[in-house]
Amino acid sequence: MSDHEEIKNERRPWIDQIQSFNELYREEENKIEVSPGIKLGWVKGVLIPCLLSIWGVMLFLRMQWILGQAGIFHSIIIIFIALLIILITTFSLSAISTNGKVKGGGLYFIISRSIGPEIGASIGILLAFANTISAAMNTIGFCLSLKSLLNSRGSTIIDSNLNFRALGVVSIIIMSILCCIGMDREAEVQNALLIAIIVGICNVIIGSINGPQTTLAKASGFTGFNMDTFKQNWYSDYRMEKGVQQSFFTIFAVFFPSVTGIQAGANISGDLKDPSASIPKGTLLSILITITSYIVLIVVPGSVQLREASGNETEFQNGSFLDCSFRNCTKGLYKDNNLMQSISLWPITIYFGCFGATISTALTALISVPKLLQRMGQDDVYPLLKYLAKGYGKSKEPYRAHVFAMLVSSILVIIGELNDIASLISTIYLSAYAMLNLCTFHVAYFKPLGWRPTYKFYNKWLSLVGAIVCVVVMISVDQIMSAIVGCAICILYILASIKNKEINWGSSKQTQQIKTVIRNVYKVNSIQYHIKNYLPNIIVFSGNPESRKKLVSLAHLITKNNGVQMCVNIEKISLTPRQKKICLDKGIRWLRNSGIKSLYVVIDNIELDIATHIIYSCGHGQLRPNIAMIGYKSDWLNCPYQDLQTYLNIFNVANMNNMSTIMVRVSSTESYDDQNLLIQDFKHLDKNEDILYKTQSNQNIRNQQKVADCFVRIKNKEFSFEKKKQYHGTVDVWWLYNDGGLSLIIAYVLKHSNTWKNCKFRIFGVTNRFECLSEEKHKLKQLLALYRIDFDYMDIILANTTGPTTMTYFNSLLERAASKENQFDDCSSHTEHIAETLFLRDLIELHSYNSDLIILTTPKNNEEINILFMCWIETISRGLPPCIIINGSTEPVLTVNA
Repeated sequence: MSDHEEIKNERRPWIDQIQSFNELYREEENKIEVSPGIKLGWVKGVLIPCLLSIWGVMLFLRMQWILGQAGIFHSIIIIFIALLIILITTFSLSAISTNGKVKGGGLYFIISRSIGPEIGASIGILLAFANTISAAMNTIGFCLSLKSLLNSRGSTIIDSNLNFRALGVVSIIIMSILCCIGMDREAEVQNALLIAIIVGICNVIIGSINGPQTTLAKASGFTGFNMDTFKQNWYSDYRMEKGVQQSFFTIFAVFFPSVTGIQAGANISGDLKDPSASIPKGTLLSILITITSYIVLIVVPGSVQLREASGNETEFQNGSFLDCSFRNCTKGLYKDNNLMQSISLWPITIYFGCFGATISTALTALISVPKLLQRMGQDDVYPLLKYLAKGYGKSKEPYRAHVFAMLVSSILVIIGELNDIASLISTIYLSAYAMLNLCTFHVAYFKPLGWRPTYKFYNKWLSLVGAIVCVVVMISVDQIMSAIVGCAICILYILASIKNKEINWGSSKQTQQIKTVIRNVYKVNSIQYHIKNYLPNIIVFSGNPESRKKLVSLAHLITKNNGVQMCVNIEKISLTPRQKKICLDKGIRWLRNSGIKSLYVVIDNIELDIATHIIYSCGHGQLRPNIAMIGYKSDWLNCPYQDLQTYLNIFNVANMNNMSTIMVRVSSTESYDDQNLLIQDFKHLDKNEDILYKTQSNQNIRNQQKVADCFVRIKNKEFSFEKKKQYHGTVDVWWLYNDGGLSLIIAYVLKHSNTWKNCKFRIFGVTNRFECLSEEKHKLKQLLALYRIDFDYMDIILANTTGPTTMTYFNSLLERAASKENQFDDCSSHTEHIAETLFLRDLIELHSYNSDLIILTTPKNNEEINILFMCWIETISRGLPPCIIINGSTEPVLTVNA
């Protein structure tokens, strides 16, 4: 919206400003990212994908082995632990997914938007890898089932290792092409696969009820429903498998990936009509169906099939078919990969069920990985993923990501030995589920006003328990793999943190930070102030921070890790909300890019002095500002009197509120473009004679060349309070007036900064009594020792009479100031006692003319600061190195006490 339109809207009659809910809804609807293409309901989009993802390679190929090792009792416990984890996680998933519109990206999108991009990105990469492994594992499972079917028919076409791997790669390619065609075609294929799986499960139950029909089946340990068989299989019998002693947790690690399909609906959330409603309903129903089927496939085979048998019909006749202590029996729960076919009524349906379970899970994984990578690429989390995010066609399919997933899965199929890293998949999913539960707990605990999920059947403490259970089980399953995954998450987190400093997704981590700040702010008033706990809280009248880099850098140097810095941009004119936002964003961006920790505020339609009142009144307890920092007003002699008075009122407001004021004069030639103007201005001091300047030998010389040298020295010298190059010069502190010790604190901060630490730090005081010189110097040395602040050199200097050059220049300033406004007459009576201190100019020039930085304190005036103050500052600091001029509050800021 343009500024003209904003102003126009502000002038609309009130009756015309009554909002239209139709327009408001349309505006909110336009904010929702809608991906093109077919949109799926909760059955096709969530229920069926979840069923097919959970019913994976384990269903017909590994359940009998799990049963043989763990027994019915431990197998059911394993299933219920998995159920507990996925059920709690589903509650958490349902709560988060109903708190607003969920876009594509699945668990990555949900976690990243809930707790921040760093954690979301870390888990997202690992989930993509786990899904890729899952696709390869299930493809190998499909190839094993097909190989078994062909062998039963007497064919050995894929028995060779090369043919087996080739079949797997071709299968991956075909499934990837099917995924690229679109969700509608893939959904039709999945319906057929689902029917095949259901028929296979039913066939196992019917075949078990029907019992063994041949002697061969009986010799293979198939007893039909038998209570003795049930009792024998009730308890666990963990054995050695490929050199690994199996245990409860190793079996759990093998089983758990088979229930990790609960996020299948969330993974394709961008393709759902209503993700918020579909994900909870479809996911919970799929869990109920699949867990029931797993329990059935444990109890039924456990009631009808023995653990070991020879499969020899002759031995069945004499009863020795169960004696496997001295030989390797090939039948029974432990060894028979085709056991489900043996106990079913129609073995062919089990093969098709295996095909359906493995292909469907591989398809779901091959769909979710590209969607996840596309979303991460669109979010620009990791630069390398941006290439994979490009969408093609009307539905914006990520073909590049599809090709990438296909290549990685094919490589893993060629490697082939994926059973050995089943614990890796379990660990990754357990860590992802732990993070999802933690996200839900985190956002529900801090409960921002934006947390309004429509799904109410969750509990934050239950989510926390779920996260703890996931972590405990993960460590119990495989400590080494848990450590590897943990390190991977940390590395990915760091990489994402570097990239995503400007990403703002309204995460619960931000809410936590804000609420922690708010909670601590309320505690500020209860914390009593003590000098030892003094913190410099600085208001910097910076305007646009980039335009006053040196001023902002000095404030940052003082407050860094010690106090609060606030840069203030005061605009006299009124700004539109859009103009103010642009100005604010620009300043914040510059501060962040410069590495400066500072608040930044833009205040419009107000004068500087009034803004100082407002800003101070907004402070709270010890967070209240105690220092106002401003730049030197170089045009004070030429500007309108009202502008000067507004500038001086900053000092007056600060004094009223017991604040110190720091004026920074980096260059003494701010208002001069060339040295001739500077020389002419100095000549203006006395029209009848050239300007005379006092040198170190107290001899008067003509000043024209000296002024020219001064101008060149200051104008050409690059100066910065914070820069990579270190200074090796001198910093002088003229501690002349009581400032509460602020000048010493600033010197201490500079002395311990990287830029100034190699400089020589000197401190000077002044006395007007010769007999006190030695005593004053001794006491200054003792005082600095009590304050524990070291200086390389210290001296007390005897006051002197003001030199004619300095006095002439001061009188010239008074003359020019008097010509500005009549208001000057009111303060002319105070000129005499101000002039008494002008000798300081000669002393500072004598001792600090070649220094790199001067820290100077000014007198404390109980009356209002006026134009005479500027005349004094101008006289004292003109032509000198950069100066930090402190008008202190006399409130102590350092103490000698422990």
